[in-house]
Amino acid sequence: MSHANRSGRRLLAALAFLCCLPAAMAGELRLALANSTCDAMKRVGDLYRRNRAVEIGYICKSSGLLAKGLAGGALAADIFVSANAEWMDYVVDKGLVARANVASPWGNALVLAVPAGSPLRIERWDELAMPRVRKILIGDPSNAPFGRYAKQALEAAGLWERVKDKIETRKNIELLAESLAAADAGTAGILFKSNLTDRLRETLAVNQSWHQPIRYYLAPLDAAADNAELAPFLGFLRGRAAREIFRAEGFDSEPR
Repeated sequence: MSHANRSGRRLLAALAFLCCLPAAMAGELRLALANSTCDAMKRVGDLYRRNRAVEIGYICKSSGLLAKGLAGGALAADIFVSANAEWMDYVVDKGLVARANVASPWGNALVLAVPAGSPLRIERWDELAMPRVRKILIGDPSNAPFGRYAKQALEAAGLWERVKDKIETRKNIELLAESLAAADAGTAGILFKSNLTDRLRETLAVNQSWHQPIRYYLAPLDAAADNAELAPFLGFLRGRAAREIFRAEGFDSEPR
């Protein structure tokens, strides 16, 4: 082989190596997210990645399934976001998260909604017990905090026993929103305000005194302490740009 050919091959190999460097050197973050935060967090992630070489993976499930998966080793993540305090307490008690690192950056509200084209009009909560409302969709109270809040609200309004035979549950809020948007005229659903779409029509706001305060809880996993991407991303989440994204998505973005 000629000297020129050998030099050319070395140059091509060097160029190939350099081309691969950004991907090889890129950091990585894995986010275990309560379903209702997933869209907003993906927008935050996209904005963050404009100025930082990091790959972000999103695991979007109900808070209970995430917490159980993290505790059982079926899931691995750097950050956990729960839609209520109970599931965050669960991972703290399992020794996965330090309580001092838990923050509550966002809140939300519940609404009663129907399909956008539905002729169903509901102006009072007791109308849910009327025959024209044949089905009420809520989240699974055992794993999905928005379902637990909905059940609390219906109990506080004195309606749970009257309407429980109409209740159908969905395991996560995206599935409920999709089911409700495609439902017939006799169906209503209770979901987070932030998950309303143009395929749904809000009919009533849920009185916030009827359920536990709706707050989200965020914390890094102890096992991720050595991840150099963790602190910069958490700092970005506390900034104005990230708060504005969550506010635009319908969240209360004031930290507590």
